[in-house]
Amino acid sequence: MKFTAKRVVISGAVAGVAVVAVGATVIATAADPVAPEITSATPAEAGHGDEGKYTTGDYVLNVHELDDDGDGVKTAIGPHTTSYSKTLHSSGNRQHTVVKFSAGADADGPIFFSYPVPAPGRVVDCVASGTEAAPQVRCETKLPAG
Repeated sequence: MKFTAKRVVISGAVAGVAVVAVGATVIATAADPVAPEITSATPAEAGHGDEGKYTTGDYVLNVHELDDDGDGVKTAIGPHTTSYSKTLHSSGNRQHTVVKFSAGADADGPIFFSYPVPAPGRVVDCVASGTEAAPQVRCETKLPAG
């Protein structure tokens, strides 16, 4: 096969497009925005230190406490319910780094909100509102009750 200037240019352009496509995939996968941590002046409820507190609205709230590899604990919480999680910071040998939320009966539905797991010794308090079609969650990081 004879290499001409035209073939070299075309081969270079194809290789460049492939690199851009791979880079775009990495960026799209890595672009899962996590809300900034909000620290509350109000302490957490007594007896629930180092836990996650999740209060649902009018729909099933799916809570995903995950590590950096996306592994962790998924919990479906029914409407108008408050649930406490003892696995907020870890489960087995996994250290959870993010809490993600989806709405509805499909536990693997689209994630609509993510919040960082606070440092050990702090708790997270999240309240869901809105509807299943337009869900919202607000989370705050709190110090345990003294």
